[in-house]
Amino acid sequence: MPIDQLTRDLERHASFGEKYTGSPGDLATADWIAGELSLAGYQIQRQEIPLPCNRVSQLSLSDTGLTLFAQPNMVADKVIAPLCVVHDVAQASRAAGVIAVLALPYARYSTLWLPPIATWIDAATRAGAKAIIILPTGPSGDIVGLNTWADRPFADVPLVIGRPDELARYLALEGQEVTLTLLGGVDAVVSPNILAVRRAGPRWIALSTPRTGFFTCLTERGSGTAAFLAMARMLPARYPDHSLFVMNTTGHELAFAGTHVAMDSAPAPDATDLWVHIGATLAANDHQETRNGVMLRHADPNRLLMATPTMTEACRGAFAGLSGLEDPRPVISGAGELSSICDLGYRDAFAVLGQSRWFHTPQDTLDKLDPELLRPVITAHLAALDMALRAHHR
Repeated sequence: MPIDQLTRDLERHASFGEKYTGSPGDLATADWIAGELSLAGYQIQRQEIPLPCNRVSQLSLSDTGLTLFAQPNMVADKVIAPLCVVHDVAQASRAAGVIAVLALPYARYSTLWLPPIATWIDAATRAGAKAIIILPTGPSGDIVGLNTWADRPFADVPLVIGRPDELARYLALEGQEVTLTLLGGVDAVVSPNILAVRRAGPRWIALSTPRTGFFTCLTERGSGTAAFLAMARMLPARYPDHSLFVMNTTGHELAFAGTHVAMDSAPAPDATDLWVHIGATLAANDHQETRNGVMLRHADPNRLLMATPTMTEACRGAFAGLSGLEDPRPVISGAGELSSICDLGYRDAFAVLGQSRWFHTPQDTLDKLDPELLRPVITAHLAALDMALRAHHR
């Protein structure tokens, strides 16, 4: 695929701004993707999905000016209580009657329901925390949006995210009475799934990727969207005898909500030769973790390839030499949409997903990805697809 087309798609994706479900950036991205798929010869169907969106009118911790972000499906309240920093889940009893600041261990975080975050939140709320501020300590030092439930708050108290780089300021406030103000509400918004179909023979190839996410999400969603469009444009000519089902879904950060709706329109598992799911962060530039570290010209290896047993060897050959992707792993439950797809009986499937240093943060912007790092990953997807289809037609 031409590098200039990948560059244009990445730049266009970045131009739409933040991609949270139902936001102006999400809706503009959906319209663009639908238009590109239509130009590629697909019949387009839009599924309009109602989902929750925070309407934050005020968010602050006293007059500190600390940076805070309200988790989706927020619980609005004004909480006045002492502040306490909790450094380990074993200290959860300290959360009783306070605004608990959970200073998580260093990692790359993405999701509330996965350990250790879920364990810490549960322990703090059981202890009687009046509100929770999570500091997701990681390589960006920034706030991190965390995937959560679509139909309810994750906790029954206000739950917000702070900047880990501001930990020292929280420590200076420890024991003092402060006011956490989170006002507003949760509105219903509508965001579309974009389904595209090209009918040919009785056998199907399916291609899917999510569209929404936190902030601009360029390496996370942008890399996947550019790869998704590149493949969708090529598939009709490469496989003229196959019918094609192409799925771009909403609500990724809300427990993959759009995918669960879209699957009712998918071809039957026994008629589908292969499902290619394009997950998150197919490629991002690596970066030195040293003082005055610089961006590197190779890919961040913090990515993985998941494949069903029938696809393991094909994927191993196709992705050889790509950092982090050389050794396919079994499909991990809850790690992106692929496990939900496989749970419905699709036996031949694979997906790449990764977490760059800027994953789910405001820093996940266009300067973090060189299109030259994305192109070989797309080539590997196509090679795995070719191998799988040859195996089906031996």
